[in-house]
Amino acid sequence: MNNNLKIVSIGPYSPFRGGIADFNHHLVTQLKNSHDVTILNFKKLYPKIFFPGKSQYKNNVSNNNSSSRILNPLNIFSWRKAIKKINELNTDIVIFSYWHPFFSMMYSYIAKRINTKKVYFLIHNAKSHQNFPFQNFFLKKMLKEGTHLVVMNQNEMKRIKRYNLEAKIINSFHPIYEIDYNIDDRERFKNNLGLKSEPTILFFGLIRPYKGLDILINAVNRLKIKIPNLKVFIVGEPYTDLSNYLNKIKEYGLESSFIIHPNFVSKEDLSKYFLSSDLIVLPYKQATQSGILSLSMNFNLPAIVSSKGGLKDYIVEKETGYIVDPNEDEVALSIHSFFKNNMYDIMTKNISNHKKNFSWEEFERTLQLYD
Repeated sequence: MNNNLKIVSIGPYSPFRGGIADFNHHLVTQLKNSHDVTILNFKKLYPKIFFPGKSQYKNNVSNNNSSSRILNPLNIFSWRKAIKKINELNTDIVIFSYWHPFFSMMYSYIAKRINTKKVYFLIHNAKSHQNFPFQNFFLKKMLKEGTHLVVMNQNEMKRIKRYNLEAKIINSFHPIYEIDYNIDDRERFKNNLGLKSEPTILFFGLIRPYKGLDILINAVNRLKIKIPNLKVFIVGEPYTDLSNYLNKIKEYGLESSFIIHPNFVSKEDLSKYFLSSDLIVLPYKQATQSGILSLSMNFNLPAIVSSKGGLKDYIVEKETGYIVDPNEDEVALSIHSFFKNNMYDIMTKNISNHKKNFSWEEFERTLQLYD
């Protein structure tokens, strides 16, 4: 099947970094197997007022998916340029990647003025993790322009249904980020990071208040007698004041238990942390889906996830991980149960089978591009 549909994908791509750009890269790679795909990328993404991190860009800006970097959310002339390009291409389908209300006005404007029969909104977060004025109003206004609304868990499905829109709502999933690795590197990476046989857990990704790092620290404090040699990796760039967490670790006398690398991690360094760990813990206070969980499944790494939001849709309870209420008691109990019952080998084997359900090929099928 060769280039059956003309598809335009709108969203951030390299040189921008982060989960949405990674997702879009993998999605376009999949779609290009069968379709003619044009990428409309951003020239500018967030203004500094909306971006708490160090940089919006990758250090290595190489990109296999060539893109047209034309969009600027604050420049209506760039929106018109995108509309003209989409219409000139006689596009069959436009796929907008949506994750933050800041972009909803631009997306609404473009979607309303293109001559495309099918307009997809691929919704990563229907509701922003931060307060944003009138976000529900702008979201609904944008979604009215869509023919297909794609969500990736049951919670988001319920949220979107409340708007009573005419568009078709597709409940899909977050596919697995496929990164090659060699499990034989596990011991070498452990040695490089100063680990021996200590039970090791991982907290990975951008550090933000809603992700529940405070819950994990409190849980580890409860375990310092039961698992005195427990090690915890905290790996990721802080989007909040890290000192609050560091002070809590010091207050509990847990400095020797935590290994903190507070920087954005490149794709090349991912394997080192995931292969060196026995368990990833995602005690999110709220969540939709998570690229971090997708990464952990790629490495067959068992997970403890929050019952709040959509992460639970990806876990088979006590077979590939644990689903817990995001509080220190339940997180501590699950960590203790995992190590006490030596669940690593059993769960990694289960994950290797379970993750076959979350391929990019299957994700494309759920989009129903021909319907």
